[in-house]
Formats: sequence, C-alpha cells, structure tokens
Amino acid sequence: MAVNVFVCFDHTDQKQVEAFNALKSASKHAFDTQDYVIRQASADGVEQSIPCRFNDAQAKVIRNEIIKKFEQCAKLVVIISVETHKNVWIDWKINTFHKMKDALAPGKAWKRIRAISLEGCENAPAPKALECRSTKRLAWDPEALEKWLEEEPVV
Repeated sequence: MAVNVFVCFDHTDQKQVEAFNALKSASKHAFDTQDYVIRQASADGVEQSIPCRFNDAQAKVIRNEIIKKFEQCAKLVVIISVETHKNVWIDWKINTFHKMKDALAPGKAWKRIRAISLEGCENAPAPKALECRSTKRLAWDPEALEKWLEEEPVV
C-alpha cells in the first residue's frame, strides 16, 4: 500500500538533497517536502533562494503550508546529517507532526516517524524533538526504509 510521506532534511546540506532524490525515485510512495526558503528575483532577474528564519513574518505562511501537507501524510521521515540537530524548522516539523498524529492515535504517533542517517552521519546527533520519542533510527538503507513505509500506519 503506497502512503504519503513527508521528508524533513536540512536544506544546507546538498548531499541530503541528492540522497533524497535517489530515494524518492526508487520508491512507490508519494514523498513530499516543504522548504523554508523564500524565492525572490534579484535585480538582474535571477531567482534567489533566501532561507526564512523561523520567527520571520513569512514563516507563518510556510508553517501553515507544512501543516496542510501533514494532513495528507501518513508518515514522517527525518534525514539526519551533521547539521540536522541545529535546525529549528526540523524540530518544529517533528513536534507538529507528532502532535497532529497523536490526536488520531494517542500514544502511537511515534510509530509514524523514522529518522534515517545519511551515509557517514550514523553518529550525528538527532534533533531534540526526536530525543524524547521512541522512534527507531535507521542507518542509510533505502530498503529498510521502504520496508518501514510498507507497514500499515497506526490508525
């Protein structure tokens, strides 16, 4: 059964983007993301991506878009790299997703969340929002992740 999956990753790490794209193309599941950048045209007409700080005025619009996507997703994957634990957006996404899914199945929302470490980042710290969750962290193994995605989401 294919499920909708939201993927969190730190956008400053290009290796994550490449790994995510490889994972996405090899899966039958629908992956979704929402970055926290604002795209603006510069004076010469070239589009620039400017990271939106979590407390900026535009951040509320981005957070609302993420919440709408969470409503459509059954599971959350957090891709871990060396910098992931510093990203307040990722902590917010984990906490928000957990709260939304816990309302559907109290005490079981953590089963909908998995962290997966990029190759070479197995010992990287987890985001604080994952530290208090009973979620299993996977090594970079797309097959193991795919197997977890195949499991029925907790109702």
